Amino acid sequence: MKKSHFTKLLLITAIVFFDMHATAQNLEHIGKQKPFTFSGNIGGGMSFYHSTETNYTRDPFTWNLYGNFTPTIYSISLPFSFIINQYSRSYSTPFAQFGISPTYKWIKLDLGYRTISMSPFTFDGQSFKGVGIELTPKMFRFAAFYGSLNKAISEDTTSGHLAMPQYGRKGYGARIGVGNEANHFDLIYFHAKDDSSSIKLLTTTDTLRPQENTVIGFSSKFTFLKKIIWNTSVAASALTQDISAQKINKDTLSNVVDKLFYKLIPFRNGTVTSWAGQSTITFLLKNFNTTFGYRRVQADFKSLGVPYMLNDIEAFQWNGGLSLDKGKVNLNGNVNAQHNDVSKKLASELHTLTATLSLTALLSAHANLNISGSVVNLNQADGTAHISDSVRLDQQVYNIAVTPSFTFGQQTALQTLTPTFNYSFLNDNNPSTKAYSNSNTVTSVLAYSCAFTQQSWSLNGSLLYNLYKQDTIQYTSYGVNVGAGIQLLKDKALGMNGSVGYLLNRFSGGNAKNNITGSFNIHYTVAKHHSFSAYFNLATTPPSSNHDLQKQLPYSVTTTNTAAGISYNYSF
Repeated sequence: MKKSHFTKLLLITAIVFFDMHATAQNLEHIGKQKPFTFSGNIGGGMSFYHSTETNYTRDPFTWNLYGNFTPTIYSISLPFSFIINQYSRSYSTPFAQFGISPTYKWIKLDLGYRTISMSPFTFDGQSFKGVGIELTPKMFRFAAFYGSLNKAISEDTTSGHLAMPQYGRKGYGARIGVGNEANHFDLIYFHAKDDSSSIKLLTTTDTLRPQENTVIGFSSKFTFLKKIIWNTSVAASALTQDISAQKINKDTLSNVVDKLFYKLIPFRNGTVTSWAGQSTITFLLKNFNTTFGYRRVQADFKSLGVPYMLNDIEAFQWNGGLSLDKGKVNLNGNVNAQHNDVSKKLASELHTLTATLSLTALLSAHANLNISGSVVNLNQADGTAHISDSVRLDQQVYNIAVTPSFTFGQQTALQTLTPTFNYSFLNDNNPSTKAYSNSNTVTSVLAYSCAFTQQSWSLNGSLLYNLYKQDTIQYTSYGVNVGAGIQLLKDKALGMNGSVGYLLNRFSGGNAKNNITGSFNIHYTVAKHHSFSAYFNLATTPPSSNHDLQKQLPYSVTTTNTAAGISYNYSF
């Protein structure tokens, strides 16, 4: 279907459906509903940041304005929102997004900056600026959109700020199916194409090429006996990595999938086809639930409608939960195994296995217990090349955490004591690197809080101990943090809390300096509609006199970071 025909059909369908049903609803219930209501909120804020680090991790000044509005006309809601902020110093104009999604019963329009989730492998997690429609009458499911997926960003070599150039990209897609939320089957189509004339390139012409992509697939969900849920998504993609490349003749194609996509996208030198799929099945029993899952993504699979996706992988998943003693004891576990090089074309193959197990127990009305453990295994196998044992990755990371919690005191002074112990160990089986990689960390925290409910104020404090060992190196930290909070004025409209901390550090290679931290927050509400808030944070470590330590840990021993901000919100 040509893009112009698709756009016209989408617009006509949206106008006809929306106008027809809005009119019918007004005639039927016009005397029983409020003709107009309006609610929402609007606000904004700014923040400041300063650091003595060589490279800033945050912008020194940021600001934002936002608004969410929901006008309702005879029960037809027309939500509208906007965000304007300093998205990046690389842009000369602010970053702004506006969108509205009017809905009526099973009809929904998407106008402006919106998003529609179609399936994990076709179009998901990607917003568009344009028009869309979603229809769910009884057992029929339909969604479609057309709009801009990427804003054109030209290469900038004069401003001093790095701006990653990208072509302007248009896209459209449709999903049609039958069923409801519990049981459905959908067919999905998505197409996107870069505008090669939308930007000018100066230095990246060899690495940035305009692309075109078509993806087709299906997504399904079936529920059996209200206890078994089966989800499946499969998609096939044809990606042209450079639309300026020469077209190829259909007679040169031998793959069945290539011949199918030849009718949907212009085939050029560099056009690749591939597929991806995943399926999960979940069992929901009275005191037990479990899920088994499988996912496979071919090496060349890519959809321009999914911002980020790992390809060339195969993954297996299991998780389960068991509830005992009427919910007082809960066990949860999961196992995830994954490996890359599905294509068998990489020099090496990486296998990862992650397993976790956690226990939560309500011991009494005043005591809880949480225990969790995990293991991560990383193993590198031969691919097209042989890997020697001296460089082969073969590591395990073990972690265990124990956190009991105790509450005591009276209702006027509720106290909580929470000790936490955490131990982690990295085991390296590579004989050439184990001396530099094997390490263990012990962290222990004793936290205490007391809330005086009638006076509306509270106290809190914690003791911290941390030990890190790696070969002959040992780094130890121990310290204290104290804080308080209070609510004042009528209806507790004014709230304030603050804390200060001091951390003593010891390093086997020299004299590490200590850390000082502090924070303060304030919040004020006026007439339940206006709210103001402000914060201030400080973390500083005086410079170390040990020159060797300064080289090894330059950022953790000689920095001062300060952050502050204010914000305002009006609700109506």
